Amino acid sequence: MKTKLLLMLCLFCATMSSYAQSSASQSGIAVQGIARDANNTALLNQTINLTFTLYYLDASSIEQTIYKITKNVTTDAFGVFSDVIDPTAVNNSLFANNPAYLRIEKGTEIISDEKLRHVPYAISANNGVPTGSIMPFIGTVAPEGWVLCNGAALPTTAKALIALVGNNAPNLQGMFLRGTGNSPVNNQPGPALKGTQNDSFKSHNHSASASDSGHTHGYGDIYYSEGGGNIAVSERRGLNGNTDYDNAGYEIRRTSDTGYANISVTTANSGDSETRPVNYGVNYIIKL
Repeated sequence: MKTKLLLMLCLFCATMSSYAQSSASQSGIAVQGIARDANNTALLNQTINLTFTLYYLDASSIEQTIYKITKNVTTDAFGVFSDVIDPTAVNNSLFANNPAYLRIEKGTEIISDEKLRHVPYAISANNGVPTGSIMPFIGTVAPEGWVLCNGAALPTTAKALIALVGNNAPNLQGMFLRGTGNSPVNNQPGPALKGTQNDSFKSHNHSASASDSGHTHGYGDIYYSEGGGNIAVSERRGLNGNTDYDNAGYEIRRTSDTGYANISVTTANSGDSETRPVNYGVNYIIKL
């Protein structure tokens, strides 16, 4: 007995746009056809076993399976069967980034092998948010077609995103985003693409002043006591560090000290453990 598929209807206006937008109402790809035997007679009210394979062709034209399922479908009084294939949201990115095909088989017999056609709205929706887009999100569970930027392993089906960032989502917990390259305002560099920068504070200094009036020095001058000239206390310092001389070269003996100034100036620490602007907490998510 040979089964023929007379009609296949893929409701892409609803399904593919909902794949791209991750709509909560997305339920899969609706497939409808008429099963006929080798004599072209409709198979009425029968259960038949079909295999549905969704796939795309990579850059080398090698078939890459997106989703495959074998199931029983039942025809009605006219031989018509209807079913919904749900490749699940984890495969959304593969639909968004590759032309997909649907092959239907009954055993070893290929009934249909067709390229799925996007309608204009679906094409626009698919291209609206490209893979690798990052956005803030108020929630703890990423919507369909997205994952949290928390460093977790990406689903193996997210091949386009894996090609961009590797096997793990970027970890943006506690991070600010900054454009890569040099700023046109102050020529300061941002991080390299997919790189990070450590926290820093622009170089600066603090001014400080100090005064001390709590000590005095008394001096006696041999030359002065013998009727010599005036004392110039600060003119020259002796070699041993303890004797001063006046302008005439006579020794000035220190006769009394009320103390020496030993002044240390420090600035008090203030602030937190990092420099940051006013901010609001979100989760970052990235498009698969």
